[in-house]
Amino acid sequence: MFHKSGSSTIGGKKDVPLRKSDRRRLRDRVLAEALFVGVTAGDVVPPSRGQDEGGGGGGTTTTTTTTTTIRLVVDDAILSGGEILSRKLRLSSSSGGGCATLFLRTPSCEGGGSSGTDVGASSSSSSWPYRRTVQPILLEHEDGDRKVRLIPLVPLLAALPPRDDDDDDDDDDANHRIPPNVVVHPEVSKYLCRGADLMRSGMRSFPPPWALRRSGGIVTVSVIGNPQPMAVGTVEPGLFRDYCYSKKSANRGGAAGDGGVVDWRTEAKNFVGPGKKGVGVIIVNCYGDDLWRGSLPPKAGSFGCVNGSPPTVGDVINPLGGGAYDDGNYGNDGFVEGKVVVPIMDVGGGSDKDSDEDGDEDAAAEMVGRLDVSDPAGKGSAAAFDDAPTDAADDDDLDGQESDLREGSNEGGETEVDHNKILSDACYASLLLLLSSKTTLPMPVSTFYAKHLLPAIPTTGPRLDMKRTSYKKIGPFLKEMESNGVIKLGASKDGKDRCAFLSDIAKDNPMLIRFKKNWKKEIEASGGDLSAMKSPPASQGTKLAVVDLFIVPHNVSKALQLDMGAVMAANAKTDERKGTGFLTKTECRALIEDYIEKEGLVVDRSGRVLVNGPLCDEVFRRSKKTKIPGQSTDCPNDVERKDLIEKWIERMDKGHALVQMPGSKILHLGRGPPTPVNIEVEFRQGNRKKFLTRIRGMEEYGVDGESLSQDISHRFACSSTIETNPVGRPALKKGRVELVLQGHLSEELNALLSGDETLTSHGGVKGGEYNLPKSVINIVLRKGVPARKKR
Repeated sequence: MFHKSGSSTIGGKKDVPLRKSDRRRLRDRVLAEALFVGVTAGDVVPPSRGQDEGGGGGGTTTTTTTTTTIRLVVDDAILSGGEILSRKLRLSSSSGGGCATLFLRTPSCEGGGSSGTDVGASSSSSSWPYRRTVQPILLEHEDGDRKVRLIPLVPLLAALPPRDDDDDDDDDDANHRIPPNVVVHPEVSKYLCRGADLMRSGMRSFPPPWALRRSGGIVTVSVIGNPQPMAVGTVEPGLFRDYCYSKKSANRGGAAGDGGVVDWRTEAKNFVGPGKKGVGVIIVNCYGDDLWRGSLPPKAGSFGCVNGSPPTVGDVINPLGGGAYDDGNYGNDGFVEGKVVVPIMDVGGGSDKDSDEDGDEDAAAEMVGRLDVSDPAGKGSAAAFDDAPTDAADDDDLDGQESDLREGSNEGGETEVDHNKILSDACYASLLLLLSSKTTLPMPVSTFYAKHLLPAIPTTGPRLDMKRTSYKKIGPFLKEMESNGVIKLGASKDGKDRCAFLSDIAKDNPMLIRFKKNWKKEIEASGGDLSAMKSPPASQGTKLAVVDLFIVPHNVSKALQLDMGAVMAANAKTDERKGTGFLTKTECRALIEDYIEKEGLVVDRSGRVLVNGPLCDEVFRRSKKTKIPGQSTDCPNDVERKDLIEKWIERMDKGHALVQMPGSKILHLGRGPPTPVNIEVEFRQGNRKKFLTRIRGMEEYGVDGESLSQDISHRFACSSTIETNPVGRPALKKGRVELVLQGHLSEELNALLSGDETLTSHGGVKGGEYNLPKSVINIVLRKGVPARKKR
């Protein structure tokens, strides 16, 4: 619901504090409607396995203690300390539309306790754990059935004791605490953090129907090995109705003691789990969404990744997560950068509670390294849903993979790489090269990082892994460089990003001068050329090229019994192509040449070869779809060798490689033609004498849309706007933008992006650093738009 930036602030002009009487009523509603504490359940609940017929039940003391703790936390959150603010929101149509009210809790003062205004509050020695940040705790909105719902949000749930999943199994307390929980695999969490709803196939567990009926379909979401809730949402209405109220449901009555009643776990497998289609839980609030971003502490950077920083005086430590609540991640070391949630405890069978706590951080770090949070295809996630949550098979496999990674990292006695030093040395070197060049400042930070800092890293040494530095992101590192007086940063126009531009370099900074002396000594000691200290980074002279590649169809390689090693490019010259099946034209031609020699199809020295049955079927014979009317479908007995090779190349599937020149470094391999950069010119609405130029697709080649917009506006003195969801035009991929420019700039943009200054006489195209392949730039002139002449 709040995955879009700014979605938690629209609609309301300001936050209004609640009166004391309203806070008391809100507290009562929270206990009754949101956390279900002290409410008599209307459903018939099966008795506990630990209960005898006399009514005594195990776990009553624990349940009572937990319920009391929840009451105390809620009293501290709503009745004592800081204020409760209400914010009116206007929800988007994708979130169901209508209005909602967001309740926020201001930070509590250190040492503050309960005010004692309500039952149980006077005995409380705890306090609201967030000391430095305003946190959203509740959301009130009207659902599709026009029923007002009060939903607890993740910051409040993080301050409560987590729900024990065994409660759903035994259901030994008719007065349930906290919404029932759904467990997912850690790899599923990255999609939830991006704004996706939880699919039915992604659920590793599902609550019993009587628990869902009691909560009205509100559930929390957590990952295996980390019981702290990472999200809260509502069960999809169709699933909720079929599972909880269907007449065919064996558990509609809810009594497990009835004869012939099917266990609810068996029934749940018919609705959720591997292979099931559709949305399971509609996410309301999730770790990583706009509510989370808006409540980050001041030191939390762009993603709040401050788990490793020591707690300050007065911070409250999360007993489950091991960190301070104000660290930007609810005090949980398994919540990482707003992108993924990883385990913090061992769930691989055996004595879970006796696991070594010292290894929790290492296990979380291993998991983060293994999860690719930027993988849009979701590879590997399907395997995460195969077993029930109590089955440790998947987790054993993960432990095995982690041990393999751990052993491989120390193989050969390699010393640990200091990525912080690699980053700082490359930054100093790139700054010195910028000072010696004619590059003008300010410069977008993204351009500095991609075009200057990364190329300054020596090619002979280890490469930089930003995630293995203590900064995690380039932003915090540059802020530290600014605090040391090395550089000056500039903010974006809207002021949201304080380190959007590199505005100045302090050439007389002692740290920069010291690095320059040491750098000079290292170059002299190695016998290198000192002129390298005055030349710009090598990447500024690089260009991108598109190379056509070919893939042998599976049925062709099987019919001709070709060597699979050669088909899969096992002996390719570059490591990027080995084993991928992407072949160059020479390699593809060698396959048919080897087949001709192996089958003895050479007729004579005239260059003709015989056509046997497999060649006829796979190369010459056309299907009904590709058959040309009037053309014979009979296969020739023999053909010219060059004609056979041409037919063979035409039969292959097409692919491409994006190559960086010089060096022939493959940046990307893909099937089909390369993604075009579309430059489209159209008339302005209502004026056939003025034009608009639109450009999209530049992100596929490493060009940031916002940086390009600013660069074009500066070079050509034109207005430029960025559209993320253009109306009446083809939809954009996630994270992509379309630039709308004033004027007819097709030739100028072609010259700027390709680096070919001869395409136009406009001086603004000089000094461009994009160097995209000309073949990927596609210029479209809408009806009536004239072509531009060189000027």
